Parts: sequence; structure tokens; C-alpha cells
Amino acid sequence: MKKKILVFNRITGYANPQNMLALLGGSQESKSTLLKCLAGRIPSSPYLQGDLRANDVIPGETFFRLIGYVEMVDAHQPYLSVRESLQFSAALRLNRKIDTRSRHIHVELVLDQLGLLPYSNQLVGSLRDATGRTFEIAKKMTIGVELAANPSILFLEEPIYGLDSAGISSILAILSGLSASGLNIIATLTHATVRSLSFFDQALILTREGEQAYFGPIGPNCEDLLNYFSPIPSSPRKLTGESPISLVMGYLGQGIKSRGTPSINFADKYRASSLHKQVNEEIAAIKNLRKVRVPKKTAPAYPAPYSRQAGQVLLRTQRFLWRNVQYTYGRLTGCIMIGFLMGSLYYQIKYSDLYGVTSRSLYIYMQVILIGVIAANNVIPQIGTDRLVYLREKRAGMYLPIFYPLSWAVGEIPYLFIVTLAMVGIGNGLAGIGTRSVPEFLEYWLVLCVFTLCVTYFGMMVTFLAPLPIFAAFLVSILTSLWVSASGVVVVLSNIKFYRWMYWTNPFQYAMNALTSISFYCNPKTCASDCSCKRLPDGSYVWDRLANSRALSHTRINTDILILSAMGVLFASLALLFFSMLRHNKNPSE
Repeated sequence: MKKKILVFNRITGYANPQNMLALLGGSQESKSTLLKCLAGRIPSSPYLQGDLRANDVIPGETFFRLIGYVEMVDAHQPYLSVRESLQFSAALRLNRKIDTRSRHIHVELVLDQLGLLPYSNQLVGSLRDATGRTFEIAKKMTIGVELAANPSILFLEEPIYGLDSAGISSILAILSGLSASGLNIIATLTHATVRSLSFFDQALILTREGEQAYFGPIGPNCEDLLNYFSPIPSSPRKLTGESPISLVMGYLGQGIKSRGTPSINFADKYRASSLHKQVNEEIAAIKNLRKVRVPKKTAPAYPAPYSRQAGQVLLRTQRFLWRNVQYTYGRLTGCIMIGFLMGSLYYQIKYSDLYGVTSRSLYIYMQVILIGVIAANNVIPQIGTDRLVYLREKRAGMYLPIFYPLSWAVGEIPYLFIVTLAMVGIGNGLAGIGTRSVPEFLEYWLVLCVFTLCVTYFGMMVTFLAPLPIFAAFLVSILTSLWVSASGVVVVLSNIKFYRWMYWTNPFQYAMNALTSISFYCNPKTCASDCSCKRLPDGSYVWDRLANSRALSHTRINTDILILSAMGVLFASLALLFFSMLRHNKNPSE
């Protein structure tokens, strides 16, 4: 819709060290957008107008590094420990001149300050099973990840939302202690109470239209708020038992529904008040005292060097893969079981007839389908689970975004080597396929590994292409089904008409040609009188029969491996491109 909506307008205020400022009133959108703009996370929209100034100058990269932004959603990597999560943030966001030992000491101090030391070695994903204080600990972690960057200003989106009274008191006591140490605290509160506001020093209150209705002290039991709003003519009277903050919100038509829309323009009242005049005088005094100059030297785009960024992101992804039992060990166990089942089902089938030859070739067909479909689909939910964490890290400017998909592409390689070795070693050993010599076995394993890596990158590509994991899973299922159908086994190449293009752009086809050629190829022209090449009862050679019926070529093996490798590189490159270019992989506010 082209209709313009006023989110907020003409907001003026200040925040001093050792003071906590609460943003109240307005809509959820107006408060959160105001907080994002104050933190420099300005949404890119053609309808937003204005500029951001700190101490009367447009802030640069150096200023925004002094900011910590605690989001409302507690998105954390479930397979990192609490301590590792904070160390990850510190390694990427602290000044590059700070050494590793100093960073670790800083993280330990933050853990102690937040009361997280008892949980520091527990995996984030297991905290819900270890304690009944899950939401409180998650919120402390979200705050800790930002404190690990040693900010001077801390912005918080609804820091007490969803917490019980004990959790609210604990979080606000921590914020109060941080404020006392010299940190600026600015937080949005939707359901504020007198008790929660008692921790704050000042409040900035918005009307429902996004105008400023108040900026000033709160006072004990919200007395300063009441002393400002109560004398305003035509203000509603206080109901019996009504709390001061409910009364103030009722003035603005945001607390008690029965009060309805206020008849007073509180924004105009505030701009005409002596309080507004005092605030402007205070701001003018602050500008005179604190003249900030924009440094001539441009700061680096990221605090940490690129080498540290790549190493930290890869280490984090490796921890995700290694500790993710359902994914990593689940697929290893699955490949071992598939190897045993298929090996025992196709155990040492003889070449005595065409049925035996067909069965042995179908072993390769089933093996490629199973490991290909599993590899392409299994990676989708893993990246989907990790996407929220990445988006939070991207908004915080922790590392170059391209390192995230690269870490997944590189991190999967050793695990795929192991699972394919387990499947080939057990299944092929029992079935007696591709085991005539050590070089043949190694070549078979190499082809299957390259193919598995190729379809895994295909799954990553579709994951970054689709806006939701469920759409990615649907697309992967459809495309892999078409690939399997057009791979030249069920329907041979000579009978494929319209979909012949899919045959030549099909990783399953190249894998099956290479694996079948490795397992069955035998050239009778190189044999002596005691030729060991397998024959059928009619005297024809097994390899000749398979090659003629399925258009196989032993000379294509090296070409097939190169094509599979090139397709893997192509899928990985497209995954990086989609990840970098598509909107749903970026900051949702952009």
C-alpha cells in the first residue's frame, strides 16, 4: 500500500552515563524502530526521512562499535556452550589489538557479572533441560553476547518480556549494576510496572501516533510522571487502586480500554511545557561540553581481521556439526545401517544370468539414490535452524557475511568422506562390488564422495534460494525425483525424449556411469586364453551387455568425475550468490 504511516516524529532526548532510560508508550513498531534508529540500524525504506546525530554530529563506524544491541529474540547457536558463545562475540567484536588472554579474561568477568558461571560449560541447547530458568538465562546470554563487545551504550528490546517476577528483578538488577558502572542503558518496555520502572531514571513516552508526550525523570513510585500529567487540564481522574503507570498510559489512551481515545493532544502539551524547555537547555549544554569530531582516519569495516573471522566462523560451524548428534552421528549411523542392509540384501550375487547382473547394477543405482537424496535433504533443516543466529550476527556486524556459507561448504567435507567410506566399506564389501582391487575400491569411494558433496551443495543452494526451509525441502524432493527418473537406468537414454537435456545435466547420471564402469568394466581384448571377464550364459560379456543397454562408457570416468566436481563448484557458487543477493538472507529490516 502507498499510504504513508507516521512511525515517530520530532523525538528529542538524551542519555547520560549511570542513567537508565525507558522508552514507553506508542506502538510496538514505533518503539522498536526508534530504538533501531538510535542504535544506527536504520531500516532502508524510501518513506523514512531524517538523519541520525550523536552529540550533534553524524556518527561513523567508530561510534557504532561502541553500541551493543540486545534483540528481543534470543537467537543463539544451540551447539555452543555459554562461554563459547561469548568468546565468539568477543573474538570478532573487540579491538584487534586485544590479545586472546585478555579477551578470555573479559569474557569470564562478563559471565560472573551476569551470574552465568554455573552454566558456562553447558551447551545452549541443553539449558532447557537443565534448569527451570531457561528464559532468564537466555536473556542473560543475549545481554552477555553484547557485553562481550565491551560497549559504552546498551540498547535493549523488551528485556523483561516473557519473564516471571523473579526473572524481571534479576535482569533489571543486572542492568542497574551495569548502569552504575558507567554504561548507558536504553530499553523499550511494553508492559511496564511501577516495580520495573523503579530501576530506571528517565522515561521517554510516545503517543499512539508516535509523537513525544514526555521526556524526563520517573521519580520514586512514578511521582515525577504523575506530577507532570495530573495538572494538565481535562486529564482523566485516577481510578481506585489504579497504579501510577497504568494511569499515565490511560492518559495516552494506551492502558485501559475504557478510557478510549484521549481528547488532549499530549504532544502539543509537552512541546509547550517548561519541562520541554529544560530538556532543550540540557541538550544545548551537553552539545557545548562534548564536541565530538569525526576522526579523519577511516576505521576498518570489521574489528577483527579477515583471517580471524574465517577461523572463528569455521570453528563455530565445526562445533555445530560435531556436537549435533541427530545430524552428524545420525547420518553416519544411517549410512552404516544402509551399508549392512544393502550389502546383505545383495550379498555376493552371481553373474550366472541376466537377473544377477541386473541386481548387481541396481545395487549401485539404489546406493546413489539413497545417499544422494539423504545428503541433499539433511542439510536443509540444519541451515534453517542456524539462520536466525546468522541474521543476529550480521546485524551486529561481527564478520563478513560470505564466511558463513563458506564455513558450511568447507565444514561438510570431512564428514562426507567418513560417511561415504562407511557405506562403501561395509555395503560394497558384503556385495562384492567395486572390491576387485584396492585402486578400484578407492576410485569407487572417491566418485561416491564427490557425488555426495555435489548434491549436498545442491541442497545448500536451494536452502539459500528458498525463503523457508519447507519450500527448500519441497524443491529438492521434486528435482532429485526428476534427476533419478532421467538418470538412464529405469528409462534408458535411447528412450528418453523430451527430458534428454535433464539426462546430460544430471549428477546422478554421471555418478552411476562412473560407479558402474568402475565395478563392471573388463576388456576381453587384454585377456589371455584364461580371460576372467564375466560372461552371461549366452556367451556375451557382462560389461558389453550393460554398456550397450545403458549407454555406458569406461573412457568417460575421468570426465564424469570432473563434471561432478564442476557441478559441485557451480552449486556452491550459486549458494554463495543466492546467499549474498536474495533479500530473505539479509537483514529483514533492509
